[in-house]
Amino acid sequence: PATVAGPSGGVSAAGAGPRVATADSPPGGGGGGGGRCRFSAVCPFPYARDGRADSVAPLGVVVCSASRGEERFSSLAAAVRAAPEGATVLLGEGETELDGALLLQRPLTLLGARNAVLTARGGGSVVVVDLPGGGAAGGLPPPTLSIVGVGVVQRATEQPGVASACAREGEPARAAAGYAVVVRAGRAELTQCTVQSALSGGCFVSAAASAALRGCHFGAAAMHGVLVSGRARVEMSHCHVHSTGAAGVEARGRSEVRLHCCRVRHSSRSGLFATAFAEAHAEYCNVFQCRFAGIECAGQSEVRVHSCRVHDGERGGLLALGRSSLRVDACAVSRNAMAGVSARGSGRVVVADSAVTSGRASGVHISEEASATVEHCRVEANGLCGVELSGSAATLVARRNVVRGNGGEAFALPSPQCGGCVQLEGNDLG
Repeated sequence: PATVAGPSGGVSAAGAGPRVATADSPPGGGGGGGGRCRFSAVCPFPYARDGRADSVAPLGVVVCSASRGEERFSSLAAAVRAAPEGATVLLGEGETELDGALLLQRPLTLLGARNAVLTARGGGSVVVVDLPGGGAAGGLPPPTLSIVGVGVVQRATEQPGVASACAREGEPARAAAGYAVVVRAGRAELTQCTVQSALSGGCFVSAAASAALRGCHFGAAAMHGVLVSGRARVEMSHCHVHSTGAAGVEARGRSEVRLHCCRVRHSSRSGLFATAFAEAHAEYCNVFQCRFAGIECAGQSEVRVHSCRVHDGERGGLLALGRSSLRVDACAVSRNAMAGVSARGSGRVVVADSAVTSGRASGVHISEEASATVEHCRVEANGLCGVELSGSAATLVARRNVVRGNGGEAFALPSPQCGGCVQLEGNDLG
């Protein structure tokens, strides 16, 4: 599976105390020394580059299969139509412009040479993955299509897309303002790919489809970097998501998204956002300089964050709204313009073994009917209070934390307490 790699993110030990570990890898990586991911024994990072397509002529297309050997084609669409299941389609360097979206309906590997790029006229999607049998009926694994080392670019155009169905596999299909890469059935694996969209978003995975995104770069998107909806499942590892017009990564419906050693930055909304009944899990990630929250959950979604850095946000760090649930373990939350961790509505937050420091507002803020449990944390050097309760029905349990050096009170509690519950135990107030 494939992508043209951009800088990836990761996390490294730092911050809140002996039990708090976060990570931050240099641009271009996400793993540790020795050429391996330092946070997972099973993560294959760094992803080995397959150079077989480098020998293909610029803009050339070659299909390799066990049954027919090597075959050369004049167009990518023709090659995809002719390729048998399991074949590898080699794409030469240069920019290949399609007349419309490339529909991929059988398990193949699309392997790009260095600087191989796909674009499409008309403003629609560039690549659409729609593998029959994608529901994995009978307990069988879903069919998988792999894209490796290919750039996918959706450019702005003055000509609106014209919606029409794809007549045959591999033929162009025009679609108005679709995401650059759409996965609507089966499983897609993208490795070391660069995906950009001046019109919409980078990658959209919907229905019951699934995707693995490895070492990919999603940037310069008018909407989301990655959007997951329905009951789709997406795993992202060592990816870089940046400069998006909507959330960097968003999960909706009953979908699930998992991020490992990713970097998410400069989003016009939240960096990672889960809503409705979605689930999001992030570990060893670096989320920063987003215009809203670094990580946000709403509706009845559930978000778990482990060993991540969330910092330098233009507003808050981590935010739970509605009836959502947020758990934060071993994270470093710092230098955010608003509260480092905030719960509103009926949101539920657990913050453990983490550092919440150097924000301009309170370190932890609980309001309305929200609840928070804060344990074994360091809450220091925030501009307002250490932990603030502003809702009379809000609930707080704080045990064995270090809360000191903040601009206001260590614990700012409403007086009198009406309906809510406050339990403070063994906290060090300096």
